[in-house]
Amino acid sequence: MEYTKSEAKAYCREHMTGVWAALTTPFTAEGELDEEGLRRIVRTCIDDLKIDGFFCNGLMGEFWSLSPEERKRVQHIVCEESRGGAQTIPHTPHINITEAVELTKHAEEVGADYAIMINPVYGAHDDDEIFLYFKTICDQIDIGLSLFNQPKSGTTLSPELIERLCTLENICCIKNAVPSMAHQSEVRRRVGDEIVVCDPNEEHFLVSLLHLGMQVHMSSPVPYLFQVPGYTPIRDYYEAAMAGDVEKAWQINYSLEPLRAVRKKYFTTGPNGRTTAYLKEWTKLLGLPAGEPRPPIVPLTQREKDAFRKDLEATGILDKVKG
Repeated sequence: MEYTKSEAKAYCREHMTGVWAALTTPFTAEGELDEEGLRRIVRTCIDDLKIDGFFCNGLMGEFWSLSPEERKRVQHIVCEESRGGAQTIPHTPHINITEAVELTKHAEEVGADYAIMINPVYGAHDDDEIFLYFKTICDQIDIGLSLFNQPKSGTTLSPELIERLCTLENICCIKNAVPSMAHQSEVRRRVGDEIVVCDPNEEHFLVSLLHLGMQVHMSSPVPYLFQVPGYTPIRDYYEAAMAGDVEKAWQINYSLEPLRAVRKKYFTTGPNGRTTAYLKEWTKLLGLPAGEPRPPIVPLTQREKDAFRKDLEATGILDKVKG
């Protein structure tokens, strides 16, 4: 960690930029953590897709199915493989505050740049309880901590509570996964000058980058689902926008609509809502390690896999996969 606790906000605002990916956690055929597969995903993302940072052990990483030891091992591998090439933000929540602090301190020890926590899923529900949850954790850690405002947790942080949480010294970012644009705008108005505010929907990234002061796509799996070695449209439209070539940026951005349509069909309102199972299948079809999801996620049937592959083939991205 290259900053003190009191410097977390300023450090994050200066260094958290670019395109970040929310990693899947690959498993072997026996259902164990695929360590070499995880290393391969990270190296592909850095070397070939030019990803700037990684969110690991999140919803896309099936953190609920991982043991504490596996979560720590994922932290270690991602931080080790990223060192010198990309930043890292492990997801370190736990219902038990002691466990959350332990996971967060481990992330700091293995070289993470920041940590991130979803809203409490049990035990803390009203604003005072949620504030105390985060304050108790922040009092015991030094690393910069990002909020992950995800309604799937069962609670949603209001803009007022987010502003209150930003008074904690090392709260430095929010990944605000709330679909309401009014909520997004109000959060930016209240805390956008203090912390990094991220809308994780890639579809909003370019307009937010150009007009709303957003500096990073943090984060989703689309940087490795919409891109393959030799074809990096998200990186390309980001760099075009940063260079001031707005027309080129929008042309590249619009070319992603077929892929976005597939993502929306299967991830947002897809069959049985089994985002994780389709994420793993998409990853495999692009030639990256994935394995099957762990229970209680129901694996896809062959019929579901065939229908999904047909839709993905129609976008042309599978033709771009080499080897």
